Amino acid sequence: MKPDRLIEDLTLVPLPQWWENPWLLLALPVLIGLAAYGLRAWALRRRPATPTAPADPGPDPREEFLTRLAALRARGPDWVAHPFAVEVSEILRGYLEARYAFRVCFQTSREFLESAAGDARLGSAQRSTLGEFLGGCDRIKFAQGRAASPELVGLLDTAERFIRGPVASPETEGGRS
Repeated sequence: MKPDRLIEDLTLVPLPQWWENPWLLLALPVLIGLAAYGLRAWALRRRPATPTAPADPGPDPREEFLTRLAALRARGPDWVAHPFAVEVSEILRGYLEARYAFRVCFQTSREFLESAAGDARLGSAQRSTLGEFLGGCDRIKFAQGRAASPELVGLLDTAERFIRGPVASPETEGGRS
């Protein structure tokens, strides 16, 4: 074999007969995939199970949201209806998400109220209050409704009453429906 003709010399090596079989070309990827799956399953079985501690419910989210409502109330003379409605709605929606694990921040008011209608974590009075509150905010945000200062204070009071309302019992907070 000459060094300048190495490539040509290698192309003359005949392939074994079994290598040209089409069934082998189909079976090789399947066998490699099965081997990888088996190794993965073995590794997962071999890994020690980590005990999962019960989720710490953490601090009550009320204080944070009540502080945000108080800050909004303090800006009273500077309220503009549309930004006010957006902010007070975001505060209450954030509270619902933090307290009850609802995905309300990514739903319309109607979608949320329909999903909450069959949920045992909220009572009928709470759902009614939420419906009126979200309807009032939506009227200002989307229908360009005019709102005087007493109406804005009413929305703020409703949000604060809802957040200060009774805490659901642990049985109903567990998500049973």
